[in-house]
Amino acid sequence: MKKIFLVSVFCLAAGFLAGCPPIEEAAYQTVVAANAFVKSMRAQHPECASQVQSIEVCEYLSRAASAKDTLIDAVEVYCAGPAFNGGGKCDAPQKGTPGAVQLTQKLQEAISSYERAEADLKGVVAKKN
Repeated sequence: MKKIFLVSVFCLAAGFLAGCPPIEEAAYQTVVAANAFVKSMRAQHPECASQVQSIEVCEYLSRAASAKDTLIDAVEVYCAGPAFNGGGKCDAPQKGTPGAVQLTQKLQEAISSYERAEADLKGVVAKKN
């Protein structure tokens, strides 16, 4: 929550100079990085492929993968519309509507949740090494 506040303050301050990227762009970048990170962790920890959830690193890897999948679902809901569903650009909700506020909040929460899961996994891996 603190991270979201700091990012929001930074974007508000920087917004006057350069503008902040739309939330869907930040979510897309997070998904791309998350896919690469989770794939890399799975390659480094093949013991987790056999669904051995009792190993601590495997538990955290599973959580990060689930958080990534939840983020992807949140992006799909946020961007849903004729263009996006047809393989085009994001059909972001119209700003100022109750739906836009709620969907933006859910998308921000999904990004934060993934970031926490990634940080937790990195912490477990660092502790193991």
